[in-house]
Amino acid sequence: MRFVLTMVGLMLFTGCSEKPSTEHKARSVSSPETEDSGVPQTDSPVPEDDDTGSIEFDHRSAKWCAECHPTQYSEWRESMHHYAAHSPVFDKMALKAFRDTAGATGTFCTGCHSPLGTMDGEPGTTTAAERSEISLEGVNCVVCHQAVSHTQPIGNKSLELDFSASIQGPFSDAVMAGHDSVKGDLIDKPELCGSCHDVFNFPGLRIEEAYTEYQSSPAADEGIRCQDCHMGPNPGVVSERRIGKAAVVAGVELPDRSLSSHRFVGPDYSLIDRFPYSDLEESAEAQDAMLEQIDTLLKNAVKIADVYTEETAEETLLTVVVKSLTSGHNVPTGFTSERQLWLEVVAKNDETVLFSSGDLDSYGDLRDHLSWSVIADDVELDEQLVNFQSLNLLRVGDVAISTPDVYETIFPFDADYIVRRSLNPLEERRLQYTLPALPEDAEVTIRLRYRNLPPYILRALQLDELVDRLQIFDIDTVTLGSTP
Repeated sequence: MRFVLTMVGLMLFTGCSEKPSTEHKARSVSSPETEDSGVPQTDSPVPEDDDTGSIEFDHRSAKWCAECHPTQYSEWRESMHHYAAHSPVFDKMALKAFRDTAGATGTFCTGCHSPLGTMDGEPGTTTAAERSEISLEGVNCVVCHQAVSHTQPIGNKSLELDFSASIQGPFSDAVMAGHDSVKGDLIDKPELCGSCHDVFNFPGLRIEEAYTEYQSSPAADEGIRCQDCHMGPNPGVVSERRIGKAAVVAGVELPDRSLSSHRFVGPDYSLIDRFPYSDLEESAEAQDAMLEQIDTLLKNAVKIADVYTEETAEETLLTVVVKSLTSGHNVPTGFTSERQLWLEVVAKNDETVLFSSGDLDSYGDLRDHLSWSVIADDVELDEQLVNFQSLNLLRVGDVAISTPDVYETIFPFDADYIVRRSLNPLEERRLQYTLPALPEDAEVTIRLRYRNLPPYILRALQLDELVDRLQIFDIDTVTLGSTP
């Protein structure tokens, strides 16, 4: 099999069908943006007060929920569910898909990232700069709390939303003055999450399979749900929830509840300055807090379980055991064609590097087949690289006549099959390196590292200015040998 960098036409998607929007009406309420409301100030103000001292705005907006649910609103506002409609990477990738298929993808991508905007008629080419205020809320409260059912197969935003339905919550005894509430059939089920976290060109290429992986996982067998690990105080594991008020209503004593975090911590984070707030300092503080949560999530997900060497006169055999701590899905999961989880191995004698793998080229990329430096023969291909990122592969040629050439593509949409290299749930994988014979005082450092995007994807999308914002998380480090 040979790998060659290529940019080819995007395979046609079978887009998920969009359900017609249930009629919604603006409702008149007292403004929640008051000093006593406890609601964070928004970047985009709600409409101006009219002569009666009340305002009119779309009742589907998260701002409608904020007055009684300020904590949940604040958490959601800093989340990737909100960021989904602001992401410049998503906008560029969706535009590429639309362009490469002459518009055939339609709203396949925006249907998940900006569901309300899509239901309101925004085309698949709409970007953050052009989205309506409600569209910019991304995956907001009603997308989950007024999802009443889903179609089959689960994925590609298979949710059925009913904006005339009662708010779907996790409690059977909820009573709210502002809206009707019922115990929802879907709100606390993995199928709710799977409706967007499985993405496929049905019945062909499967781009994301987080829900599919979950279905056959140990977590599913034990009844552990997506919500148990991704909506708790300790991201990535089942943890005891904080007890408190799920809502705040003046003059009403509401019962204590087990509270869920609405940050929905995953491996992604904002790459723009003014998110989630227009104030740069406030946004930077929120983004730093999110990075800390992601670091916790990753350390709860995977570790280096063991490291040992076997020495001969000619070489050193290094074995590294990487163990998944995640019982609910693969590691990495989701859009694994862009998720990089890799081992960096560096052997040194004093300051002299005797061996390295998993190091970065001058552009910040791994030395693999998509490295510009490798393609230009400026550096050698990292033959022993261990990278759990998926490979996007395209076969060219007539299989009936001869073995086709196989090309590696940057984007999964350009491939006709994907080779997944993720760790299965709770898998332990032994990986072996061949190093030169090492002196007794040599030191070998092994780091398990992660980033959600490689620089070459940003450059391919003409987002070079975002490369320096990429974060590398060091999940685990083991050192053999001692430094005097």
